[in-house]
Amino acid sequence: MKTWTWTNPVFNPVDGVPVTDRGFRYGMSVFESFPIRDGVGIFLQEHLRRLRDACAMAGFTAPEPGLDACAELFKHSEDGFARIYVTAGDGPVTADYNDCRLFVLVEKRDATPARLYHRGYDLALHAGAHVPLFAGLKTGNYWSNLRAFREGVAVHCNETLLFTPAGHLISACMANVFAVIQGQVVTPALDTGARAGVVREWVMRHVAAKETLITRADLANATEIFLTSSWLGIMPAASVDSRALPEKTVSTRLIGLYRKALLS
Repeated sequence: MKTWTWTNPVFNPVDGVPVTDRGFRYGMSVFESFPIRDGVGIFLQEHLRRLRDACAMAGFTAPEPGLDACAELFKHSEDGFARIYVTAGDGPVTADYNDCRLFVLVEKRDATPARLYHRGYDLALHAGAHVPLFAGLKTGNYWSNLRAFREGVAVHCNETLLFTPAGHLISACMANVFAVIQGQVVTPALDTGARAGVVREWVMRHVAAKETLITRADLANATEIFLTSSWLGIMPAASVDSRALPEKTVSTRLIGLYRKALLS
């Protein structure tokens, strides 16, 4: 992994986050992540817009010159997966966020095998309730998501679906969720804590999907489920809670359209 931090007016290589940073100490940070292909961040401007929105919601002063300079940095990066973090910077818990730090991480990562898209993911249902921070912002406090993810992997599932205390579907641990129920494409409403992700938005432009509240009982009637994320793109599900899903019709069509969009 290669890492840089913004020291106005340039990015400089760095090998860690200062232990004084509140992003390290308390998880007070926001981030966006996306693939890099041929020196270009995929949907970079959309991700930067979301990162700026996240900074505003968290009360951070966004390091604008650094965010603007990311595109130039990626021109010299190898293919892989990038994350841009804005941290709260140094100071006591009650201090303002006027000296935020900007970090860019790029790791080499093999593409998801084509056989997985053909077969689809096996999905688990998380037994407990999940409460997203800041209405689903991507923050450095990711522990609860990863704990649920590890529990799913332990029972041989690729991802795990998370639910609110009221029992409504939020998302997968690291992806958004769409389902086909009684012929209608549906996705969790944003006020459940689902993220307004870039690929989720792309799907909403290409499918007449309805944002709604989805329960475990609703998922028992789903004929198709698929996940969206910047790394996976669109991933069909083969099963949910050990129940085989009979269709991949919508997701297969979207995968083709999405791959064409990335090449355009």
